[in-house]
Amino acid sequence: MNKRKVAVFVEGQAEYVFVRNFLCRWYDYDSTLLGIECFSLRSDRYNSEPYPFGDRKSVNYYQIVNVGNDRSVLSKMLKEAPRLQNAGFHQIIGLSDMYSDLYHVQTKERCIDVAVNQKLIDECQNSLNASSQRDLLSYHFAIMEVEAWILGMYQFLQQIDSSLTPQFIMSRLQIDITADPEISFYHPAKVLDEIYRLAGRQYGKHLNEIASITSQFSKDDYARLLASGHCKSFNEFIKDLVAE
Repeated sequence: MNKRKVAVFVEGQAEYVFVRNFLCRWYDYDSTLLGIECFSLRSDRYNSEPYPFGDRKSVNYYQIVNVGNDRSVLSKMLKEAPRLQNAGFHQIIGLSDMYSDLYHVQTKERCIDVAVNQKLIDECQNSLNASSQRDLLSYHFAIMEVEAWILGMYQFLQQIDSSLTPQFIMSRLQIDITADPEISFYHPAKVLDEIYRLAGRQYGKHLNEIASITSQFSKDDYARLLASGHCKSFNEFIKDLVAE
């Protein structure tokens, strides 16, 4: 029987893979504690996506929905909220990157602007507050992208290539990979790609790339990021996701 039944709407495959991997690690791949179903939502049609885990009777059941567009996450979750409430869901969470075309329009200097961050957060919250299902709804931005959360666990880079130490990255790119990525990198995916290129590889948000990265993360890696004081948006999202 479900203790928690949660729907998570995400903007793309990077977020979908990241959230799924986190949940599996966090619940130690215990199918009595965790059930996951994954879907893409296109033109109001749900299509099954890899890879489900456990079943709907698990203590914690999650439905991860990839809407495939950063601007659609909020509208899709609001539209689906009445149906999900009737289906017994306890929580409906949205996740998208702060980095977007809309953000660029408001920050012509192409730098992180805390005031713009808060403006976009407030606008989303106002939309949630207007919903009849507002008590079930929450929305989170990965600041500036989910890749910032990945860079917050930068130790994995040396598993990609042993040369990718913080010192080497600093010497070649003048990037301090040990700094808080949430306040340091305007375009974290680009930073990750630049680092990968030092090892003769590329990163382009592709499914196989994000799956390869997240497969290297352990529960301890996530716990260290939560305790590090870095990536505040990650902490806030996870508190909602696992309600701990």
